Amino acid sequence: MSDPANLRQHVRTDFLGAQHDADSLPGWVFKPVQFSQGPAGLVLNMSDGGLQVLTSAAEPLTDDKYEVVLLLGRADAEPSEEEVTWFNGVVERKWSRPAPRMGILHGMSFTSRNSTAEQFLNGHAEALASGQWVRCVLLKAPR
Repeated sequence: MSDPANLRQHVRTDFLGAQHDADSLPGWVFKPVQFSQGPAGLVLNMSDGGLQVLTSAAEPLTDDKYEVVLLLGRADAEPSEEEVTWFNGVVERKWSRPAPRMGILHGMSFTSRNSTAEQFLNGHAEALASGQWVRCVLLKAPR
């Protein structure tokens, strides 16, 4: 059987800080209070026009479209002092599958090109591939 990576339409960039090791993943409670209405996630990798996000099994995704908001800031800061920069974009959930001991992995594609989230991920791929975490929250997409 051929390697599944050879069947990809686009090259995928894996983020080393988010490799599939349940013991190294940060806790799921890491959202700023203004984003309490959406499941938290961790961006594991990206390819042209898409990304994979890991979420907690306790908060399954049930909709097809979401606004992904990338959260960049200090995870160790107190909630009142955390300075968070965010970038967003609308994504369509293409598939979901359990990731044993870690949560649920979701494959998503951006619905339109050049969102601020996609621009950030593309512009910082090298830093992300060398270990920076990218947290996110998934909000119901505006209708």
